[in-house]
Amino acid sequence: METALEITRDRERDGRTVLVVRGEVDIHTVPRLRDALSEQVVRATALVLDVSGAVLIDAAGLRALTAAQRRAAELGKPPITLRGVRPLFAKTLHLTGLDHLFPREPAPAFAAHRGPAAAPALAAA
Repeated sequence: METALEITRDRERDGRTVLVVRGEVDIHTVPRLRDALSEQVVRATALVLDVSGAVLIDAAGLRALTAAQRRAAELGKPPITLRGVRPLFAKTLHLTGLDHLFPREPAPAFAAHRGPAAAPALAAA
């Protein structure tokens, strides 16, 4: 059974690309996240992954995130920033020793902080 995952792309006023993740990132849905990250790491000047709407990010999701972060470094890009990290995910990052790899920022309080227009959904279930 496939779990629900939605990934949309947006652009911030400062030029950063934002991938917004909603739903569950698990072994069934991680290929969609991996594909979206792979494409945007290459294309974007700077990338933010908004995980405030992610209800689950399992070990497969962590592997996809670390692989994308490694690829960004190989390409000389800034590190991928995680936005809106929930307490349980923050704990998971800490316990796995991965918290130092990802700069973080809070989720914006208002949608007005987002760029002019959101792009269509990249993946949906």
